[in-house]
Amino acid sequence: MFQLVGVIFIVLGILNLLYPRAGWYMQYGWRFKNAEPSDAALVMGRISGIIGIVIGIYLSTSFFSIL
Repeated sequence: MFQLVGVIFIVLGILNLLYPRAGWYMQYGWRFKNAEPSDAALVMGRISGIIGIVIGIYLSTSFFSIL
């Protein structure tokens, strides 16, 4: 179970790291007309992607250490 959750975190983290603008549009951009994300929002999206990858790796590896 934790391994699957870890893989999901890793995949979403990689997507957010590579495409922070798409993540911003899915979360906030659809609410407003002609809105563009700020540079700070894009940086925070990338930082959250890195954090998601780290959490995913931890969850995936901690599963194997339990066994």
